[in-house]
Amino acid sequence: MNQIFKTDQFVKEMRQYLTVILVLSETRWTLNGLEKFSDGYAIAFSGHLFVYHAAVGPLMSQLEHKAMTNWNPVNERIMTAPFVSNRTKMTFIACYAPTNDDDEEEKDAFYNILHSATKDVPKHDILCVVGDLNAKVGADHQYCLEVLGSHGIGEINENDTLLTDYALSNDWILGGRNV
Repeated sequence: MNQIFKTDQFVKEMRQYLTVILVLSETRWTLNGLEKFSDGYAIAFSGHLFVYHAAVGPLMSQLEHKAMTNWNPVNERIMTAPFVSNRTKMTFIACYAPTNDDDEEEKDAFYNILHSATKDVPKHDILCVVGDLNAKVGADHQYCLEVLGSHGIGEINENDTLLTDYALSNDWILGGRNV
């Protein structure tokens, strides 16, 4: 996805499934920006300065784009985007976590930066951390029932412990098909 015009396919799918915000990860776009399309859709993205690596951002419909108050490209793996409506405020943190193969220092740095980004979200906002966290939270998760419930599937991977420990220490609830 290192070319922004490929978003046309995503917009088509969003319309088909009535999706208003789709957070993309590992787009491999460079730089940071906000791109508006003629049909009202827009994407805010956070990428690496020179290298086609990682990159994240929400693709949103026109109404949601108007509700986005600003966006903050933290780095090529994390971006914050607050939204406001008549009833509530919500902050999306789009992220792309290091994979199991990445070194421990990179994983620790990611979670430290994610922690800083979540600390900056106002307490009254609904916080949604979305994207690819590269964790397989398996079925054998008795130690983290408070954050996962009974929704784990399959075998865990190394990133499972990082994510569930982080969720436990920050009172998060994990959800989604593949966390």
